Amino acid sequence: MIKSYRNIIFIALSSFSLASCNISTNSQSAKIQNSIDYSKVNSLYRTYNKCIDNGKNFDELASKRNTAANSLYNKSAKILTDCENLIKENPYVIDENERMRNFALTIQNYIKAGNLIQASINFKDFQNTFNNDLIYDDGSSFTENISSILEYKNANISGKFALINNSKIIRTEMKRINYWSKN
Repeated sequence: MIKSYRNIIFIALSSFSLASCNISTNSQSAKIQNSIDYSKVNSLYRTYNKCIDNGKNFDELASKRNTAANSLYNKSAKILTDCENLIKENPYVIDENERMRNFALTIQNYIKAGNLIQASINFKDFQNTFNNDLIYDDGSSFTENISSILEYKNANISGKFALINNSKIIRTEMKRINYWSKN
């Protein structure tokens, strides 16, 4: 009888010790998984920043050149768009305002390159991705400036010049286009 109690106690202690081994293994696995996840996020952050630097280098080069500037702006915009696509699944890796500024640069550079179709596509993506607007130093709205540029052929836009928050340069240019398109 004592022998059967010993066997029961031995089995109970054995099962507890096996269970505790399993718990420590799970804890170890969680630590390893956290380390792997941290490495992936850190790598994604570095890759994104290198990509942005590359795109901005082309932007700077385009702004300094008269010849081939359109293709350099287009190349910059393409690279910066690819950068945004890198983090599409993990947007929390990069600060939202920084992402907005970088993605806005893609739209501006596509416009400078004359690629209004891709600028429109990126602008729609910008509006669907971000719930905020960027404000230029002069107080004008990024989204209103870009929508005015991209919709300049729209007949309804000419009556809204005073109501929208465009920069003076864009407002003046839209009025000029509107004036000459009527004559």
